[in-house]
Amino acid sequence: MGDEFVRALMANRYLITPPAYFLLVGHYGKSFTLAELVKFAKSKGTFIIDEGIAREFLAWKGLPMEVGPSEVDKEESTPEPESTVEKVGVAEEAGNDVISMEPAEIQQDISASSSASQTSISTGESLQEEEFNGLSVHEEAMNGEISEGESFVSTGTDAEENRVNCEDYDILRIYEPEEIKKEAREYSKYEDVLIELNPDFEFRSRVIKPKYEVKFDVRKVKLRPPKVKNGNGKEGEVIVEAYASLFRSRLKKLRKILRENPDVRDVVDIGKLSYVRAEEEVTIIGLVNSKKETNRGLIFEVEDATGTVKVFLPKDSEDYRDAFKVLPDAVVAFRGFYSKKGIFFANRFYLPDVPIYRKQKPPIEEKVYAILISDIHIGSREFCEKAFLRFLEWLNGYVSSKEEEEIVSRVKYLIIAGDVVDGVGIYPGQYNDLIIPDIFDQYEALANLLANVPEHITMFIGPGNHDAARPAIPQPEFYKEYAKPLYELKNAVIISNPAIINLHGRDFLIAHGRGIEDVVSFVPGLSHHKPALPMVELLKMRHLAPTFGGKVPIAPDPEDLLVIEEVPDLVHMGHVHVYDAIVYRGVQLVNSATWQAQTEFQKMVNIVPTPAKVPVVDVESARVVKVLDFSRWC
Repeated sequence: MGDEFVRALMANRYLITPPAYFLLVGHYGKSFTLAELVKFAKSKGTFIIDEGIAREFLAWKGLPMEVGPSEVDKEESTPEPESTVEKVGVAEEAGNDVISMEPAEIQQDISASSSASQTSISTGESLQEEEFNGLSVHEEAMNGEISEGESFVSTGTDAEENRVNCEDYDILRIYEPEEIKKEAREYSKYEDVLIELNPDFEFRSRVIKPKYEVKFDVRKVKLRPPKVKNGNGKEGEVIVEAYASLFRSRLKKLRKILRENPDVRDVVDIGKLSYVRAEEEVTIIGLVNSKKETNRGLIFEVEDATGTVKVFLPKDSEDYRDAFKVLPDAVVAFRGFYSKKGIFFANRFYLPDVPIYRKQKPPIEEKVYAILISDIHIGSREFCEKAFLRFLEWLNGYVSSKEEEEIVSRVKYLIIAGDVVDGVGIYPGQYNDLIIPDIFDQYEALANLLANVPEHITMFIGPGNHDAARPAIPQPEFYKEYAKPLYELKNAVIISNPAIINLHGRDFLIAHGRGIEDVVSFVPGLSHHKPALPMVELLKMRHLAPTFGGKVPIAPDPEDLLVIEEVPDLVHMGHVHVYDAIVYRGVQLVNSATWQAQTEFQKMVNIVPTPAKVPVVDVESARVVKVLDFSRWC
């Protein structure tokens, strides 16, 4: 029955995690049908059935949620594809099998994984005598932790609360609503809005030639579907193999970045650790499958292409506090010693991060500015129409001060980072929140407004999770059949999510910013109210959405296009509707807020937006020099 259950889900393009499998398999075919489960998952906007979805489904059906010992014992035969990466919480929910594993069993697993043919890179470096002697103390402590110590997924004191409160915030929901009596609504598509250039205003940017290049766009990458063992090419197998390829691609790209760090040396493949001498300090690089906290330190499960190993980072390590910020599926380097008992004792860990020193870029001929906005949400009842119209007037030279006059005269670019319309069917009950209930009319209304942006200003427009585009990231573009009016704007360039735009020699990374959701869920102390800090964590990990199976749906592309391979000069995101900005190691990070006032849903989840805040960026320095406030018209 279990094999049939998993095969049926995969045939319908759904994946299931082991904890969810153990919860559901006993009831499948008896208390619920596959169609009921698929319909429920669809209503949640996900194709990955994890433990949370499973528990919600069982509660909805009024079924018990206990996992019996007989089911836990079957974990070894769980029909989960071998090539997929185990997610955080799998071992914990399946009876804490990983943490209760004896050192001898870990050694046996490592030895087995090292039997395959691999290559290793090791130059070797000895540890001082007193430091090596201290290793046995940790090893002794580790034995106790593994056999008896309690463990749990470490997300901080308030992370679980954040996860509950913000679970549904801005998550795409494809659902089948109850029949709603849709009354006729009268609304404007802004056909009559016409804002002309201020005839008395001198636009210096009109004589400056635009210098831009879309360096990276998802549509430019040619992706080949992965090959599967089955000659028939079953759809489920293709998806699983695509995800396996995605993680291999991620590991390869981020491993290369980590090797550029001079502190990351003596790198050894995990499958070759059994050949390393006990006194030899080496480095391993891999994906973090899980992270657990014990009384004496943190235990990671780390995987590379050659094997898997348990990594112990003691509490007295200088990196211990920073280790709490490591997200599941992030690529990390650990430096330390490999024990004969099959455990890697780390004393340092390294993220891909941003180099401290970077080359200074040459000056540009004339000063120009870029305007950053996002989350316009055309169609919403809470759309700040008057504020946006005032913003358009401002771009056309109707200013109120000399400072604004200087800025507007040199504005050359307008960058919009997704959620340009409010969409239709994004969350339950959205129809009542819409003033424009038709998706075609929403895009037509937006195009009519953006047609008032002066022609000498080049617009870059990308999609977000509310837009008519692929729900999973990366998003190549808008669906043209819905957003055709945007493509017809003369001075608009449609970009993907994410995209990299080079303006006058400066690289601007543009992404909608859904990865912020996962960072807030896993890292203690971070919240939506200060989104620049989660953005810093994403930049440190050099990835826009590292966690697979979390709040952010990731497309099964055979190449990971969310890796930040080159360090940009500026990162622009939106999504959380709160303005924030910070500079980290020479990189300007900006979250450009929204043009939507607080909705009833946001009130319920305690999201306080900062609408109509407009950051102005000096392109030469790639720094925010001014934040305009149009909120008085909201």
